[in-house]
Amino acid sequence: MIMKKLELRERELDKAHVIDVVGELTVGSGTERLLDVVRKSLEAGRRLLLVNLKECSRVDSSGIGELVTCLVTATRHDAVLRLTAIPQPIRGLMKMTNVLKAFEVFDTDEEAIKQ
Repeated sequence: MIMKKLELRERELDKAHVIDVVGELTVGSGTERLLDVVRKSLEAGRRLLLVNLKECSRVDSSGIGELVTCLVTATRHDAVLRLTAIPQPIRGLMKMTNVLKAFEVFDTDEEAIKQ
């Protein structure tokens, strides 16, 4: 089995901690690393997390499950997790599986921070 590349880039933007998902958020790509990054951010006291999916090429049920777990984890820590820049195919999949409405979704990181 070929490991698909998943890269997570972290950056600070205003009062938010942004996690850029680059590549595939799929089974076998290391989706659980996203939750690790979210947990570490929460432990560091960050309360506004943005998961930017602009450079995410594919998401499967494992990736969607991971996003939901991240959302639940953030909520339990009285933090806010928002999704930004979701590519249309991924947005369609999330809508079809009825998970999109669980998230606060924004077109840009800046819009997500203003809320």
